[in-house]
Amino acid sequence: MKKEASYRPKRVSQLIQQEISQYLINELPEMTGFLTVTGVEMPADLRTARISVSVLQKDKRQSVLKLLERNASHFRRLLASRLNLRYNPELIFILDTSVDQEEKIDRLLELVKKNEPVSKS
Repeated sequence: MKKEASYRPKRVSQLIQQEISQYLINELPEMTGFLTVTGVEMPADLRTARISVSVLQKDKRQSVLKLLERNASHFRRLLASRLNLRYNPELIFILDTSVDQEEKIDRLLELVKKNEPVSKS
């Protein structure tokens, strides 16, 4: 029974990610070039969904996040109409900054490569 309990939040989070991503592609195509839903985390009770979004343009991150937060109730209604869930989860949008971390690591690795002596093998 425990295996089933851990599967349900994963499945529901995948469905929420698909629905929100599809909505953004269809209804807000001007945002899809720089906005990506990177993941959804849900607790076992399925009452909240932490939606991670990645925004490529750094100067637009806060404004896009505020726009998503303002439209959270619209997204909740959309999910309620498309998904058959006992509870309509509260949606919490957070910025995914993993792309920034990857860029930072790449820059550091390039610096290390430039400063390495050439091997004579």
